[in-house]
Amino acid sequence: MNRDQFLLEMDEILDLPPGTLRGDEKLEDLKNWDSTSLITFIALAESNVGVSISPGQIVTCSTVADLLQLAQPESTSLK
Repeated sequence: MNRDQFLLEMDEILDLPPGTLRGDEKLEDLKNWDSTSLITFIALAESNVGVSISPGQIVTCSTVADLLQLAQPESTSLK
């Protein structure tokens, strides 16, 4: 899954029109970023990217780009 595909998945998780997220959005400004979307993000990272993420890791993120960075396999990057 590349970066654009991941952002489209995040759009869906947050119930946003496709192509809305660019990566620089602050999580605190996204009205649909809540516990349900957090769990869905964890499931997305595990099922599509193969990365295990804990809720504790997510609380250190402040932007969508931070989530993208967290969801990267260590040997690759989402581009």
